[in-house]
Amino acid sequence: MAVAENLGEIKIDDDVVAKIAAQAAQKAEGVMLIGGFSFSEMLGRKDSDKGVKVEIEGGHCTITLEVKVQYGIHMYEAAHSVQKIVKDAVELMTGLIVQKVNVFIKGIYQPTEVEKKEKTKEKIREKKD
Repeated sequence: MAVAENLGEIKIDDDVVAKIAAQAAQKAEGVMLIGGFSFSEMLGRKDSDKGVKVEIEGGHCTITLEVKVQYGIHMYEAAHSVQKIVKDAVELMTGLIVQKVNVFIKGIYQPTEVEKKEKTKEKIREKKD
């Protein structure tokens, strides 16, 4: 039997988990994270984890997302989809146990023509794969 070697401590920063959660949430159809304007955006950087709060304690985490749902999309289904996608992504990439993914729907939005075109391109790429 092999004995695990103790090489030291490994910690995953809350911000790293927030970025994973934010990117995963963007994959849910008809949902976008809420985020305000920040100074870093003036410098050309994007805060991809705005609207995400993470609490990690002892290998378990709780993630809270603030989102807008596209007009015409069933809100509970969209929120449940976000919960599942985020939970799976964070657990897969970090090994943390996600106890809760809280989704607060803070508004609705109308998709722009650019968003519509991007979604169409994305669906075409997925069909090719």
